Amino acid sequence: MRMRSSNPVFNQADTYSSVSDSPLTYTNVAVKTMVLIGIAAVVATLTITNLSQISPGWMIFALIIGFISVIIGSRSVRLAPVFSIIYAISEGLVLGIVSVLYASLYEGIIPTALMTTFIVFVIMLLLFSTNIIKVNQRFASFLVVSLISVIVMSLLSFVLPFGGGLYYLIVIVSSALSAFFLLWDFQRIKDFVEAGADQRVGWILSLGLMVTIVWIYIEMLRLLAIISRD
Repeated sequence: MRMRSSNPVFNQADTYSSVSDSPLTYTNVAVKTMVLIGIAAVVATLTITNLSQISPGWMIFALIIGFISVIIGSRSVRLAPVFSIIYAISEGLVLGIVSVLYASLYEGIIPTALMTTFIVFVIMLLLFSTNIIKVNQRFASFLVVSLISVIVMSLLSFVLPFGGGLYYLIVIVSSALSAFFLLWDFQRIKDFVEAGADQRVGWILSLGLMVTIVWIYIEMLRLLAIISRD
């Protein structure tokens, strides 16, 4: 029996998990994910180099488009390729703007955040492949409870005067949580590959993995900013 995922994108992929004549492979998911990362990186670079021509409204627009793209891309195997690419483009714009804002305050933070994100990805992949951390339903429940807790703390920090200490705690917990979500993403990909799911599901799985990677990068920026500030 497959375990339910904490990532809604992966949950939608269950619809297409039946055995196929064109089965999904790890390479299939890896290549699609690299394509999405490459698109986001190119758009982010173009955004950074042409920031003077981009108004703040574009970021809000890109966030909305990205959110809609995840919803549509995760619900339709036929539309997943198109909307996965649209998500990568919109997030590239957002990441470009956010990166510039952080870089204006903290010198060298962008390459450090990129490297840290890569290191986190590699470490989580090693932990998963060596089975050092058991990825099971209890682990998923822990992730869900932790995510809800972070969301609640974030909302409380806006309305109650807790001071900077709570913000630091939220960033640290959220950074760790984003990394642990990678383990669950890896498990879901493994489940679909071993079940012989259709390779078209690869776009949905790559989209879900991309969402987590973007989350990790943002959290690394916030965490490094706190370290630099101190």
